[in-house]
Amino acid sequence: MNANMKRDILRRTVLELLAQEPKHYTELEKKLCGTCYEFATPNTFRRQLKYLIDYCFIERISRGIYKITTKGEKYLDLLQF
Repeated sequence: MNANMKRDILRRTVLELLAQEPKHYTELEKKLCGTCYEFATPNTFRRQLKYLIDYCFIERISRGIYKITTKGEKYLDLLQF
């Protein structure tokens, strides 16, 4: 599996979790790192979360609480494979 696929899997997982309901940072991190993916580490989670925030796919609604945006929902549809 190449780096782009791993990156997309992590982003898709975060967006899917947030599509259900807004979640706290630590809950997102625990659920993502608890997956069967060996490349899902706290460091890779932080990098992908930052990417999703920087490109407005998710937003912080209060301290440590994140939700998916409309743009993020469209991006999630593109990541479905």
